[in-house]
Amino acid sequence: MKEYIKKLQELLKQINKKHLIAAAAAVVIFLLGFISGCSCSGRHGFGSGKNLGINEALDSFVQVIPEGSQVIARFTDNRHSLFYLNSGRLMRFNARTKMLEEVIPYELNKDARVYYNEKEDVQGILSAQLSDDEQFIIITAVTDKKQDNEEEPQTATYKLNTSSMNLLPFTPPPVKAAPVKKDSVRRSSAPAKQQQAIPVEDLPEVGDIVQPEDAPKPAAEPKPAPQPEEKPAAPRGQETILVPAE
Repeated sequence: MKEYIKKLQELLKQINKKHLIAAAAAVVIFLLGFISGCSCSGRHGFGSGKNLGINEALDSFVQVIPEGSQVIARFTDNRHSLFYLNSGRLMRFNARTKMLEEVIPYELNKDARVYYNEKEDVQGILSAQLSDDEQFIIITAVTDKKQDNEEEPQTATYKLNTSSMNLLPFTPPPVKAAPVKKDSVRRSSAPAKQQQAIPVEDLPEVGDIVQPEDAPKPAAEPKPAPQPEEKPAAPRGQETILVPAE
């Protein structure tokens, strides 16, 4: 504080009537810089690139993020930000102001709960991912200390609006079942008529003895030859006498 006062005193000594307006403007700019520096004392500045554009600032910052960090989203539109997750904490780099700040859920929503404990492995924000429409960051965070009889810690899911920075509770949609594959064979619209099956005779297998179905019929007996008809004998006294021819 003493250094700022000394600089102000030196600046006031240099003021004369001709340069009164310019000197006053310089004092105002100096005071504004002092106030903004005090207000951002809790944030980390990326001051070496204040004159960089949005894309250049993001490209430069990606090269200096802590090792093991997971980049969640990068926006070059009016959001001009980069979000990354590191050690259970979600960080946001503003490429316009060149400021890096932590996204603290309970500061954005008083009902949000996040359990932090540096001595435990499971703490803070477990996962963060960008939604399909790229408008929200889905956050899953630990809400309470894990008990000895619990297999999994208690967690809650929130969605962070990347434009308005509003944080709301979020219920993940149910997992969709895998679609059933259709048969590759095309089926005709009209059902095919079932043809009657032709009965097939059971053929004997190789090695089986084939028995005749019916016993052989006996040979037909020969018919007796026709006998000449016997003429009735002539009554006695009327025998026929054969007379030789002359």
